[in-house]
Amino acid sequence: YFLLYQPQTLFANPLVLFRVWEGGMASHGGFIGVTLAIWWWSKRRQVPLLQISDLIVTTCPLGLMLGRFANFANGELWGKPTTEKRGMIFEQTGGGVLPRHPSQLYEAGLEGLLLFMYMQWRFWGSEKTPTQSGRLSGEFLIAYALARSLGEMFREPDAGLILGLSRGTFYSLFMIVAGVALIAYASRGKALQRKA
Repeated sequence: YFLLYQPQTLFANPLVLFRVWEGGMASHGGFIGVTLAIWWWSKRRQVPLLQISDLIVTTCPLGLMLGRFANFANGELWGKPTTEKRGMIFEQTGGGVLPRHPSQLYEAGLEGLLLFMYMQWRFWGSEKTPTQSGRLSGEFLIAYALARSLGEMFREPDAGLILGLSRGTFYSLFMIVAGVALIAYASRGKALQRKA
């Protein structure tokens, strides 16, 4: 969270990382942490990193969905104002009785339920999954980034924009690049196996 949303605070006082009661969570930062944990575990256990990664991404959307439900329950990361019937009042906004999109629920559906169903379908229904390590991880990164960007269209930005994009959308661009690179790497590995 501090690296992505408040780097100036972190650089001014690195010990702020230990003040967990003052920070927040950032899913993109969580991805970095999970990636490092998978890398460490795979090295320690001598298991190929991308095989483990492909297994883990099949269940990650459930965690994302629960996180979005927690955002909704806490009344945080609310949506933009709306006149639609599905608008809700979030008292924490300080905006009085201005109805807003329940963007946390949109994102729970997109990043959580829909992405979970897609990952399960790809894992169980594709012959490429076992033969192209990393492909499923790449697909997950791309699909998550697209789902996140779609959800961000309804969400009130929680930090300053970067190049006119919300932080969530901007950081998702890097996930798309990483996803495309993983798929290309996985496809190349399969092509090399065919030649051998």
